[in-house]
Amino acid sequence: MSISRRNSLSLMAGSLVAPGLAGPALSAPQPEHSGEAKARLGVTENPFGPSPAARRAIVESVAEAAYYPHSEAPLRDIIAKQEGLARDHLTLSSGSLDALTLLTVAIAAGGRVVAPQPTYATHLIYAARQGIETDWVKLRADHHIDLDGMLAAIGPRTKLVYICNPNNPTGVRPDPEALRAFCIAASTKVPVLVDEAYFELAPDPHRQSMAALVREGHDVIVTRTFSKVYGLAGFRIAYTLARPERIALLNSRITTSRNQAGLAAATACLGDSAYLAGAIAYLKGCREQIYRICQANGLRYLPSDGTFVYVDCGMPAVEMQKRLAALSVEVRLFEGDAYRNWMRVGTATPAELTYFGQVLPRALKG
Repeated sequence: MSISRRNSLSLMAGSLVAPGLAGPALSAPQPEHSGEAKARLGVTENPFGPSPAARRAIVESVAEAAYYPHSEAPLRDIIAKQEGLARDHLTLSSGSLDALTLLTVAIAAGGRVVAPQPTYATHLIYAARQGIETDWVKLRADHHIDLDGMLAAIGPRTKLVYICNPNNPTGVRPDPEALRAFCIAASTKVPVLVDEAYFELAPDPHRQSMAALVREGHDVIVTRTFSKVYGLAGFRIAYTLARPERIALLNSRITTSRNQAGLAAATACLGDSAYLAGAIAYLKGCREQIYRICQANGLRYLPSDGTFVYVDCGMPAVEMQKRLAALSVEVRLFEGDAYRNWMRVGTATPAELTYFGQVLPRALKG
C-alpha cells in the first residue's frame, strides 16, 4: 500500500515550515505517488507542494480550462524584470527537460557534447538516439566537476558543453567564480548549457547562477524550472535565459504551448520569499533526515544542495537497488566508473524516508 503524502506532510509542518505557511501551504490534498513503491526516492520532487498563491491560481484557472492559454507574456515579463533581461532573452517550456533536449539536439546536431560524469543525462541519452554522442569528463576526486578537464575536452567536433549547477546526482556546487571563468572561456568556442534546476537551494542563488553571463552577452544558456523548489512538477513549467538567437532557435523547436494552470501557478508564486523559505526549510529537513539514516547505517554520503543525497552504499549499487526494490523502495543510479557503489536518494515525505530508514538495514544485510 502506498504512503499518502497528504498525511505524512503534517509530520514536518511544525518544525520545517516557515511561520504562517503550515495551514495554507499544506491544506490542499496531497497526491499519492504513482506505482506500488512505499518510498519513491528515485525521483527529485518537492512534496511540500505549491505555494498558497499558486494553489489559488490553479483553482481559479479552472474557469479558463476550456480555452488554450492565450498569453505567456505576464510570466515572461515577471522573469525578464527579475533577471534584468529583455523579453527576447527568455522563453518558457514544458519543464526544463524539454528545453535541454531540444537545445541539445538542435545545437549539437552533427557533432558532440562535452559533459561531466556522473551528471543528469536524460537529454543526452535522447541526443544519443539522434546520433549525437557525449564526451564524458570524470569528476575530480573531491566529487567536483573537473572544469579544467572539460575545457581541455572541447575539440573540433564539440558543438555544446553541458553543466549541471549544482551537479545532479552529487548535489555539489561548483565554485561560482571558477564556473564563471570556465563558462566565459568555453563559450568563446561553443555554447555552454547550464542546468539550474535547483537554483533556489544555493546559499547565495544569484551569485551561484550563471544568468549574469547572459546579461553580459556571452553564449551561455541557463535553464530553470518550477518543478523542484516551487513544487510544481506536475504542471511542467520552466524557463530558459539566453542570447536572442538561442531563444529563437529553441522557440522554433517547441511544438506545444504551456498549460493554463501551470502558467497561472508559476506567475503567482515566482519570487514569493515567504513560501520559498518554507519550501527550502522543508527540503533541508528531508536531506537532514537522509543524512541521519546514512549515519545510523555507517554509509558515506555527500552533503547536497539539491533535492537528493548521493550515498555510497558500500556494495554494487545495482545490487542494492534490487534489494531495496524488493522492499518497495525506489532509488536511482547514475553512470560513472568511480560511482558504481553510489545511489541517489531523493527527498520525499518524512513517512517515506522513515520507511526507507526502517528497511535499509535489511537491504544492507541482504
